[in-house]
Amino acid sequence: MSEYAADYKKQVLYDYTNNPLIEALPEIWCSDEVVDMLSNNEGHHDGERELDSHYRMHCVLRLFRYFQPLEQHVEIERRFSKCIRQGYLHRSPLSPEYAKGLAQGHKIISQQQDYMRLNAFRPTSIGFTIIGLSGIGKTSAVLNILSLYPQIIDHSAYQGIPLILRQIVWLKLDCPHDGSVKGLCMEFFEAVDRAVGTNYFPTLSRGRYTVDVLMVHMAQAARLHSLGVLVIDEIQHLSLAKGGGQDKMLNFFVTLVNTIGVPVVLIGTSRAKPILQSEFRQARRGSGQGDLLWDKMKKDASWDVFVSTMWQNQWTRQVVTLTDDFKNALYDESQGIIDIAVKLYAMVQIKAIALGEETFNPSDFRAVASEKLGLVKPMLDALRSGDKKKIDKYGDISPVNVDDYYSAYATSLDLKQGVPKKRENISLSEKAVLKLLELGVEPKKAKRLTGKVLSERQDVKSVADVVRIAYQAFLSTSDTINIDAKQQGDLRETVGYEEMKADGTIEKIEW
Repeated sequence: MSEYAADYKKQVLYDYTNNPLIEALPEIWCSDEVVDMLSNNEGHHDGERELDSHYRMHCVLRLFRYFQPLEQHVEIERRFSKCIRQGYLHRSPLSPEYAKGLAQGHKIISQQQDYMRLNAFRPTSIGFTIIGLSGIGKTSAVLNILSLYPQIIDHSAYQGIPLILRQIVWLKLDCPHDGSVKGLCMEFFEAVDRAVGTNYFPTLSRGRYTVDVLMVHMAQAARLHSLGVLVIDEIQHLSLAKGGGQDKMLNFFVTLVNTIGVPVVLIGTSRAKPILQSEFRQARRGSGQGDLLWDKMKKDASWDVFVSTMWQNQWTRQVVTLTDDFKNALYDESQGIIDIAVKLYAMVQIKAIALGEETFNPSDFRAVASEKLGLVKPMLDALRSGDKKKIDKYGDISPVNVDDYYSAYATSLDLKQGVPKKRENISLSEKAVLKLLELGVEPKKAKRLTGKVLSERQDVKSVADVVRIAYQAFLSTSDTINIDAKQQGDLRETVGYEEMKADGTIEKIEW
């Protein structure tokens, strides 16, 4: 949870002035700023290709944190930026309407009346929907975008006026798997409790409250904490709701919009389309944002950017150059589904490293897909056909689990290496090489110098001694290892001593 003390910013737009809820938000960002903030591509670091296989197998897992912003991510951030700010336009906590609304909600709750008694409100922002195939990156995109905004903002005073308020900028829920309306209500209370430390859930879960009464409590909590936007993921699960629950929940979303002006963003797969053919869709038409239909990636410039950036995350010993054949093979096997593309790229590297092949080619994507993507093959075949009826028939794509694949090839790596033996020298060598890399020594030279120290100086037993001797040889531009580990001069006089000390290479216990 991200939590900040309110820092009120001068607004460029007149509409957003004199409203603490808006002034406490981050700046309105341009497209380039959004891309910079969302990008997450750690790539491989110099020297990691020289590490042993079991280290590089761990490096591959870094791929699952890879995130390359594309046009649709910038568009979604724009929509969130607009709907949060527009939703706050007439909801200032300093206005008389705010206090009147809280009083009305309290009265309805005390009389245990339903949410239909809440007064109407002219909404200034409705929200929007994101519909697309599973695995396309909807949820990860929304989570990354929401993380740019503080979830909680603590207010204490505004322009000299006391203002005690814990503002909830955003709240994200997952629709329960059974489509239960009451389950969604309870998830809402749990999320609010986690965010601001209230006790709605333990209080309301003990009572025999009807769904209509729970919805009043939801509306009151949303008003009290100035909820900026409510995001409901996996909305297709509402199709499983029984006894009219689907219509009841959709009607409540409309009520949230119409009574307190909270924008509602719905996220779902193609199975959610029929659910949205309802009055909720009618209510959204005035917002101007509408539906965002997120299709699979096309094999165009965006695909080239996505793949070429991802390709930097590579840990096979041999550098595999990206070619059109690779791009085409990866696209054909993933059909532009981001989740599958990233996992395929990870799996071909896991296999190449574990089996000692240390390289891969386009056909390896097809081999891994045949080996691992059996469950999603019917859906991928439907996407290849371009037949909408076939695509709708299969609906969602099953998630691809890489854990068992990783475990299987990790076992293969262990078998290939044989029975584990005591490896003091190898372990010492690896540690010394890593330290030398941190000090700026080239990978090949770090490995060669470390090997010479260990082969020529049998009396050297500590990492610090190996690094010290090898580093002095590196600085002297000579590979001759003739320095006495016990009797040499004071290391503090050596160039690079401060760097070694700062990164922990030099430890007091070793000197």
